Amino acid sequence: MKSSKWIKILLVAMLLIPLQSFFALEKPVVHAETANDPAPSIAHKGEYKGKILFDNTHGETAGAADWVIDGGFSDFANAIADEGYDVQELRKTSPITYDDLKAYKVFVLGEANIPFKASEQQALLDYVTNGGSIFFIGDHYNSDRNLNRWDAGEVYNGYRRGAWDDPTKGMSSDEAQSSAMQGVTSSDWLSDNFGLKFRSNALGDITGGETVVSPEDSFGITEGVTTVEMHAGSTLAITNPDIAKGLIYMPKNPPAWGSAVDEGVYDGGGIDEGAFAAISKVGKGKAAFIGDSSPVEDPTTKYLREDNGGTKTTYDGFLGEGQDAVFLTNTVKWLADQEDYTSFDGKVTLSEKTPLKDFESNPALSTEPEKEPWSNPPSGYKWWDPTTFAPGSYGSSSEAAPQPTYDFVHQKVLPNNGSEFQIRLELKGLNPKQTVSNLKVGLYLTQGGAQIGQFEGATAPGYSGEFSVTADSNGYAYKDLNVKVKPGSTGAARLRVKQAGDNAFTEDVTLGDVDPEPLPDSGPTLPDLSPIGQARSQSDGQLVTVEGVVTSNIGTWGGKGFYLQDDTGGIYVFENTDSQLKLGDKVKLTAEKTTYNDEVELSNIIKVTKEGTGELPEPKVATTVTKDNQGQLITLEKVKIKNLEQVDSNGTFEFDAKSGKQTTRVRVDSRTGINYNDWKKQYAKSAHVTITGIASNFKGTYQLKPRMEEDFTALPDHNPPGHDNNNIKNWLNYIGNKLLNLIISIFHY
Repeated sequence: MKSSKWIKILLVAMLLIPLQSFFALEKPVVHAETANDPAPSIAHKGEYKGKILFDNTHGETAGAADWVIDGGFSDFANAIADEGYDVQELRKTSPITYDDLKAYKVFVLGEANIPFKASEQQALLDYVTNGGSIFFIGDHYNSDRNLNRWDAGEVYNGYRRGAWDDPTKGMSSDEAQSSAMQGVTSSDWLSDNFGLKFRSNALGDITGGETVVSPEDSFGITEGVTTVEMHAGSTLAITNPDIAKGLIYMPKNPPAWGSAVDEGVYDGGGIDEGAFAAISKVGKGKAAFIGDSSPVEDPTTKYLREDNGGTKTTYDGFLGEGQDAVFLTNTVKWLADQEDYTSFDGKVTLSEKTPLKDFESNPALSTEPEKEPWSNPPSGYKWWDPTTFAPGSYGSSSEAAPQPTYDFVHQKVLPNNGSEFQIRLELKGLNPKQTVSNLKVGLYLTQGGAQIGQFEGATAPGYSGEFSVTADSNGYAYKDLNVKVKPGSTGAARLRVKQAGDNAFTEDVTLGDVDPEPLPDSGPTLPDLSPIGQARSQSDGQLVTVEGVVTSNIGTWGGKGFYLQDDTGGIYVFENTDSQLKLGDKVKLTAEKTTYNDEVELSNIIKVTKEGTGELPEPKVATTVTKDNQGQLITLEKVKIKNLEQVDSNGTFEFDAKSGKQTTRVRVDSRTGINYNDWKKQYAKSAHVTITGIASNFKGTYQLKPRMEEDFTALPDHNPPGHDNNNIKNWLNYIGNKLLNLIISIFHY
């Protein structure tokens, strides 16, 4: 008995040591890797059967994808290694060649997002006809993760929907001329060579009811398989049944993906919708296809997002649902078994041809249902240039900044009686001056997930507006949020913060009929109030507190930004939360002084307070925009309009305002509401115009930015008006505009 007791004590001690070590671990830093770093590999288990290669040269880690063998595809890769195969990753910056592939039994393409060059298509085809096999893993239409307008189905098919005549349609000159797009041509490559194509449909969540062909009719691939789940995916149209065969079909009347850009479901599901998974026989080699990456992925990501540095969230598909793992492993085993027959005829029951829409039968007739890409890329991110990728993403040479520890500070019981109270979000463990962006906070019921928190500025419960925070010298950052709980809400609830759309931290909270309590003092000491002119001269990254009057409509130049001015100067405020400010409001705020595109700004606002309504500053009469009047309202009197041009498709226009030897560039943003054609008729031929606007700087070019129609006044000739009707009309317009400006000033005062 004594020896048994000591054995138990020793076992407990042995268990405690690693547990203590585990709890003491810091959050790991995400290390950068590029194509020049050694590629990962997984050694085979048991009897050696050959080598399998996973591609990582065509955007397989773009956006939320992490389709690498030591990341989001690690469960799949390890399962292959368990079957006796060495698993390796292909890394390079030059095009794929036949020599890259010929030593491997199977080449896995995990949702490629960068189109193949014609030379790469030929290399892939040579590889298959000579006995190699390819596994094409796709996704739904319009899923391009790097926002280059090409999704995986289009990459594999060989053409982009709506861009048959020009694969670079809609791209900037930099994109079109990038090395990634050189040698890319349009062809019906997949259908012509493999007997099938990815459809442009987008089905939703399907977790059962599929039609799975029998193992006898699938070369044993479907042995033990009844369900392979889809979570937003596409299907494959069989165009040549002699060499292509469907293995799994979705049920009749499946749901469409909620964000589908067209009908989503083309032919009511079932056989006519096309196969969710299929195989093909080409020459001595083979190919397999699946219309969604969800069954392949697992939740162990490796990299941060390349576009914004956010954390990726992937899901437990491979091991966590249906018979995904069984089906995919069986598929790879079939692919790795080289066989010389060249047709399925006589081997298995041939599939039916899939009925196609006209634009699928003739891709040259296809059009974009909606303008692409589906979302605007973050500023500075270029999908074709890894030097622009965020630290910690694949392709970036920079290590990621530390990931923060999140916490909420709030009273013990949150009022559910409609009273407004405060919640503080704290971030710790950051680098000094490190900024975390795209944050938002929500308060919801645990049961059912209904949002019950209505944050300041919102008209209904939901997540707060997105905001950013910047760490102090101790690596600490915080944001105080005003919120009300929807009256009558009861039961268990949770606070959650999301960063770049991903769940970052969740905390259980208690609701009750209690009074609001103030938050404790916390966070950095806010700097004392400074004149705006002085704040402009501070170093970038310095926190400043300023006070002034809002001199522009909110969001005129993007987001919820605005200009702020006091007696000493003006400055642009990059506001990305909904603070409900408007022209003429008197505001006090604390934010970080920054410089963006050579314009001095305030960003990463820590605190903003509306102090009432102030008097709009009188625009200063100036001869041109200079470094001394930046951010301020100025007026250019009696200028001539030269070199008028519309500079984008939205109606933004620019011109030169000339007065004597002075020339000032004027930019009128379409978001001011000023219509280019109407403005041109009224002002372009005027002898002289007086213009009011904000003095600014864009990439070293001084420019004046009018805010509204009332910032322009057409002036008559310098000669006395006499009885000329046009001159009388101009004088009346001039007087009317002056009166309107006076009324606006009085109203805001």
